Amino acid sequence: MPGPRREKGLVLFAFNRNPEEEETDWEVTRVREKRKYVLAFNSSPRREKGLTALVLERFMAGAASAGAETETVYLAEKKIADCLGCIQCWFKTPGTCRHKDDVPELHAKMSRADVLVYATPLYICSMNAIMKRFLDRIMPLAEPYQHYEDGVCSHPRRNESQGGQRTVLVSTCGFPGLRNFDPLVLTFQRMAEVGGSELHASILFPSSALLARDPCPAAEQLEYVFRAGKEAVGDGISEETKAGYSRPYVDPKEYVEEMNALFRALRERAGDSG
Repeated sequence: MPGPRREKGLVLFAFNRNPEEEETDWEVTRVREKRKYVLAFNSSPRREKGLTALVLERFMAGAASAGAETETVYLAEKKIADCLGCIQCWFKTPGTCRHKDDVPELHAKMSRADVLVYATPLYICSMNAIMKRFLDRIMPLAEPYQHYEDGVCSHPRRNESQGGQRTVLVSTCGFPGLRNFDPLVLTFQRMAEVGGSELHASILFPSSALLARDPCPAAEQLEYVFRAGKEAVGDGISEETKAGYSRPYVDPKEYVEEMNALFRALRERAGDSG
């Protein structure tokens, strides 16, 4: 049987039914090279209707336009039990959690992803509870042993296929200014570091109430998010693109004054003049 031939990104396998037949009679099966798989976990309780989803959708659309397979998992729709810290997944049933829920299915998806995207609204300076509950459940993916290097302690991965992906953080918050995201970004940077990967990019949109306006004052920044999705499945998101989606689109003081006027009106409407 002839070996595989490569032609324009395809692997061609030729199977000859009869050694005496001409090559033109061979059955040819084309097997496409593996497409990049971009997996996003969105923890917004508003799911696809939230402002976090609005930003995430532009990134995923960009990745899809570059030929990637994309999937968004809405964690609010999944059954995810709280980690009990019982460490049964390390000793009694290594690699398997005691809970019977949707998490093993999500871990399986993670293991084949080329790019992992974590999308969460900012709640009290960090990720929301839905995302935290999910991330607490990654313990079965690690071994109990400890590794210490350069002041950082970590657990080795149980399976080398479960880590090392390019990681992207997407988040929105109601306050103006990128500094509000600092604790969240630091958390994901450390998680990526101890997991053997990197936090490739943080796509952060403050003053998120403005994203729902028409026209959207952040329309240009969202186009850079689309570009980021395209680049993430290639050579990586460029510094130019990161600077593009990070540009301010509102004056912080004006935004605060506008929001406070809105909140006063809402309280007065509710009968509270405080």
